[in-house]
Amino acid sequence: MTNILEYHILQGTVSTNALPEGPSTFAASLLTDKAYTNVTRGQNVIINKQPGDVVVFTTGSGSRSTLLKGDITFTGGLIQVVDTLLVPPSRLEPTARDSYPDLTAFLGALYAARLVPQFADLANVTIFAPRNAAFQLVSGALSALKPDELARVLQYHLLPGRVLASSTLFDADGPNSTDTAAPQDGDGNGTVPLRITRAGNNLFVDAARVIQPDILIANGVVHMVDAVLNPDDAEQVPDPAQATQAPAFGLTGATSTGAGAPTPFTTALPCTVDCPITTTDGGEGGSSTSTSVRTTRSKAGVAGARCTGLAGVGAGVGLVGVGMGMGMLGIA
Repeated sequence: MTNILEYHILQGTVSTNALPEGPSTFAASLLTDKAYTNVTRGQNVIINKQPGDVVVFTTGSGSRSTLLKGDITFTGGLIQVVDTLLVPPSRLEPTARDSYPDLTAFLGALYAARLVPQFADLANVTIFAPRNAAFQLVSGALSALKPDELARVLQYHLLPGRVLASSTLFDADGPNSTDTAAPQDGDGNGTVPLRITRAGNNLFVDAARVIQPDILIANGVVHMVDAVLNPDDAEQVPDPAQATQAPAFGLTGATSTGAGAPTPFTTALPCTVDCPITTTDGGEGGSSTSTSVRTTRSKAGVAGARCTGLAGVGAGVGLVGVGMGMGMLGIA
């Protein structure tokens, strides 16, 4: 309960009346317990001011809370009254598998390349995660890669040490070039940078379009993109006039996309329900082996081995605190 309440207290005084309309803003909370978050400065809450003075707070698993009454003053800062409880973000694994199932191929590829610890445990990360259709399109090329080659491709989708909101990815002076976790070569000589471009309302990473930005996870943020990025084609730039961009990998083998096409790498996902287990029964004259099915659930902790579930919010809950420069989020 303490950690959930800390997630409702924002660092500094955040005035909803003063927010600009349009871009999302990341506001750090007082939630810093490493059992629940691995964002060093405090787990983020996303605040977005929409037309008509509608203010929405987006938190873990895409949960959305709407402002009911804003900028109520008290001796320590401001209180913002919202309509639902804020949910601290979960780890990457349950977020990609359960909350955003269009990212299961990406998660499966991380398991196949043994990169889940790097992506899910490293503090303060920004991840560009291709959707399932992007993996389906280039599955032939990706399946031909050696494990270390696949790992390098996936590491090109990871920005370590930075939690970057979509509104801060692009510098108004021109495209940003930012270093990734992908090594330049097998000798570890530097890392491969990727290019960020904005064209109108569209944001591109190399030539991949960001189609769902700002998905909070326990150790940072995920931006869903529509193509798999290629560290060996890092100079690829988008053509904003085109509805779709050329893939960064050659189209070989299976390239079908859509709901009926197989989703690559999902066989690498660990079993969480109806998992077969093999038992050996030794008896007189020998032994026999049988297979049964056991229903299990994955331990989808937030930043460690814990898991928080929220089952409902009672009416009339309020948060009261004292401290200089605090932003309080109360639940009506």
